[in-house]
Amino acid sequence: MEKTKFGYKEIDQKDKPSKVNQVFTSVSNRYDLMNDIMSFGLHRFWKKQFLRLCNLSNKKNVLDVACGTGDIALAIKKQKNSINLTCLDPNKEMIEICKQKFLNSGITDMIYENSGIEDFKLSSNKYDLVTLAFGFRNFTNHEKGLRNIYDCLEPGGLFLLMDFKKPRNEIYSKLFKTYTLKVIPKIGQIVADDFESYKYLGESIQTYFLPEQIEEMCLEVGFECTKIVNLLEDVATIHIARKL
Repeated sequence: MEKTKFGYKEIDQKDKPSKVNQVFTSVSNRYDLMNDIMSFGLHRFWKKQFLRLCNLSNKKNVLDVACGTGDIALAIKKQKNSINLTCLDPNKEMIEICKQKFLNSGITDMIYENSGIEDFKLSSNKYDLVTLAFGFRNFTNHEKGLRNIYDCLEPGGLFLLMDFKKPRNEIYSKLFKTYTLKVIPKIGQIVADDFESYKYLGESIQTYFLPEQIEEMCLEVGFECTKIVNLLEDVATIHIARKL
């Protein structure tokens, strides 16, 4: 049986989707609040920069993978309402919160899919933009996920991936490790009454790929990697890749 990472643990690949799903079911109700607290509100600025790099002016069909509660997707739709937007997430509770956000904003022309990108059957060459923010860490089979993203993009289509990373600076790296492994779970316990889920989230950041590894994975499935943008003292990155 093939193994994969679940935080610091090595588990059977077949078990990871259900374990990750349990985490996000547990955190869904306080997810947005915890994002604000854990990042000191900085995730909002990162997402604005992410959105600018999407270059929505010429985009028509967009897929938001691991959409979560819909922050990125809603921002895309508000910036360009004519875009045909599909929200994809394997967690039912997250999708329901996402739907409600759009309804509260008066937006009804949406497509929602309760599935992970690794297992979802997408039409080939359908989208001109695929976005993935803070979700790649939770994939079970990263190569399969990237291949499906590549396949569903039209030639010339863009893929933007944003996630945390460990800083290269030794001092920042030590501080970041302490914060993700010690502080974040305690905040989760206080705010969301959930230590274990945020312990996993902190560990998943520490065991995440290096930017060069992600770039290599994208190249292997056929992407042209055009840019890597570092955010805030090197604690997060945005990867921009294009389907040839």
